[in-house]
Amino acid sequence: MRRLRLRYLSGPRRGDELIFSTPRVRIGRSRDNTLVLTESDAPASSGRHAEAVFEGGAWWIVDADSTNGTFVNGARVRRQRLGAGDRLAFGDDQFIVAADTPPTRWLTAAAAIILVGIVAAATYATRRHSPPSPQQIASTAARSVYAVAIDSDGARAIVGTAFAVEGGVLATNAHVANAVRDRLASARAVRGDTYEVSRITGITLHPDWKPGSLRADAGLLQIDGAAAVPLPLADPSAFHRLTRGTSLVSFGFPAVSTDAQRPRGRVSVDVVGDVRGEYIEAGLAIAPGTSGSPVFDTEGNVVAIVAGGDFVKAANGALTPSGSQANWAISLARITELLDTMKRSTRRAR
Repeated sequence: MRRLRLRYLSGPRRGDELIFSTPRVRIGRSRDNTLVLTESDAPASSGRHAEAVFEGGAWWIVDADSTNGTFVNGARVRRQRLGAGDRLAFGDDQFIVAADTPPTRWLTAAAAIILVGIVAAATYATRRHSPPSPQQIASTAARSVYAVAIDSDGARAIVGTAFAVEGGVLATNAHVANAVRDRLASARAVRGDTYEVSRITGITLHPDWKPGSLRADAGLLQIDGAAAVPLPLADPSAFHRLTRGTSLVSFGFPAVSTDAQRPRGRVSVDVVGDVRGEYIEAGLAIAPGTSGSPVFDTEGNVVAIVAGGDFVKAANGALTPSGSQANWAISLARITELLDTMKRSTRRAR
């Protein structure tokens, strides 16, 4: 079967190429599609927008009754055979179909040597790749970060943030998990941007955590169904390479400015102010509700988790940031410890 190769013509991933080798490629904004389209405040694409199918030795694009249509070379189509050079548009996303050139049988030793050289050059180029921008990190995070909330009397209140780390498992702070432990029946995890709601069915607190302490402030949430695509987790040594001035990005749900029914995550960019043991101090926009937010390093991997900030009580009794920028995140190692324990328990149970 011939592969489908699509190259981005727009957006932050312009120039990136996708290769699909399955006979059916689902396309749309919903995160369970094979090709996930861009999410925005006013999206022009549909949750289930189109499908690319391999039939009769050729690729076809088939519109899935999308709201704004599927376009090939500027013309709206219901079903259209694709060829190299065709331009596809689904809402705000545009692609070009690239030619697929499988290797031939007459590959000689000389050609093999050339191929090795190309692979080596590609490896070198990969090592020298540009770090992802905050926009790219936010786009990735939006698919996998959840608002942790309590439903009560028809209202929903955000108590923190969590992010996918395994199938059906989210990482957050111990103090966030503890806040929903006694109200598990009404605890919900709401995926940002898609607003998909999952029930929280179980919690795990780090055994070294004590209420009111930042030490080992890590926990896991089990949700019904499968969680979103897990975020990339940094190697444990990455935290120890952080120094003052290193760039950081966080993504979470400040309670005071987030619509609890339709939460959209807030991206914040800053640098490491200081490193103290397993904690980093940073001037990220940390506020009540962002506890449990993933903190990304310059490679776009989760290296820490927001643990707390310097808050004061406002006149109405609500907690607000003091403005001191004395905000803290804890090393991802505490989450890794819990995941390792969970995996060992699962193996023993088998």
